[in-house]
Amino acid sequence: MEERRFVVPAILISALLSPQSALAAPGNASPKPAPRPPAAIVVPVPVPFPASPSAPAPAPPPSLAVVPAPPPAPPLPSAPAPPNAKPTAKLPAPKTPIEAAVQQVVMLERNGRPIGIGTPLNGDGRILTALSPLTHGNQIVARYPDGQLIPVKLSHSDRGWDLALLTPEGEAPQIGLRGSHEPAMAGSKLHAINHVGEKQLGSSDVAIKAKSTLFGCDSAELPDSYVLAFTPKPTDVGGPLVSDQGEVVAIIARACALTDKLGCTLAPYGAPVSAVRDFLRSAPVRRTPWLGLDVVAFDAGVARGVRVATLAPGGPAASSGLRAGPPGVGDLVLAVDGKPVATAVAFKDAVASHGLETPARLTVLSDGSYREVLLSASAPADTPGLAPTQKRIFRSNPSGTGPEPQNPSSAPNPYR
Repeated sequence: MEERRFVVPAILISALLSPQSALAAPGNASPKPAPRPPAAIVVPVPVPFPASPSAPAPAPPPSLAVVPAPPPAPPLPSAPAPPNAKPTAKLPAPKTPIEAAVQQVVMLERNGRPIGIGTPLNGDGRILTALSPLTHGNQIVARYPDGQLIPVKLSHSDRGWDLALLTPEGEAPQIGLRGSHEPAMAGSKLHAINHVGEKQLGSSDVAIKAKSTLFGCDSAELPDSYVLAFTPKPTDVGGPLVSDQGEVVAIIARACALTDKLGCTLAPYGAPVSAVRDFLRSAPVRRTPWLGLDVVAFDAGVARGVRVATLAPGGPAASSGLRAGPPGVGDLVLAVDGKPVATAVAFKDAVASHGLETPARLTVLSDGSYREVLLSASAPADTPGLAPTQKRIFRSNPSGTGPEPQNPSSAPNPYR
């Protein structure tokens, strides 16, 4: 029979004779070798043999071939922490109006880094700030004083004054500042709310250098603007300048620098509260479709949701068959379209997302049993100049048995 010989590749021999592949002798302590990159993977590769006409050829032993090992997979990037909808810190009681004002302002962040400061509107929830720090306006999160992180979206802006209005995309704390009715004069001492740390706000005493007409973007004239006697940090743009009473006198924004005669180099200035009021008047009114009910968060022990507290007679919720009342009487809404709702804002947002065309499917716990209710929103009242915080008023005594209102007295009013 013909003798067959097999040749072991030289690369395999060198691998077997390498010092790293030898076993250490007992009792000989050898230092642990340094980590090396992954070695080549040896896989069997069949070698073809010619077929014998007289007898079947024996099964050939596999030859060995060297295949480079795949590179190690790169580590996956860590995903950013989701916004926290729960308070994480208890605020201390403020001792001065300035400390109280600091607790009514939010930090604006993107990817965990501060980009500016915002002032929530008192009784509205939307956030007033400067437009220029927002750049493309995406992926902005508001960090509230109690630690809540709530995504916000740009809903209104003015390039000339460099002002912007942000709307929270969830239930936000009811905080905010009021505007001052007393304009500042040259040399006035105010208080700037600014960053004292990456995740902390404080205040500093500042002064107004002068009042002047500046120029903003799009060649907009900015009358009665405040020229600042200080240079705020870029992350403090959008923050408020407040009076000793804690009321907003101006918003730090950016306009063309007075020293730039050839173009427009943006520099911080103070947008007066009069311009801020005009900006807010031009903003769209924040309205949501009318449901005709008020709900409150409630935990029934066996289930958690929102309890129907009041119903408007003849409103969409009353027409759907929902029942209002105290605990044990009012219906408990557990979910909208199969998704749990635990707050009043989450409930109203879930129903309002259907618009006026498609009813929302509510899962309701009533008298110890579960049922489904279809609720359709109706268009809000078309009232010109309706303030964002105005609510529909319903008579608490529709039967008319209460006392009739008296005519005004003709006696002089000493407080006039």
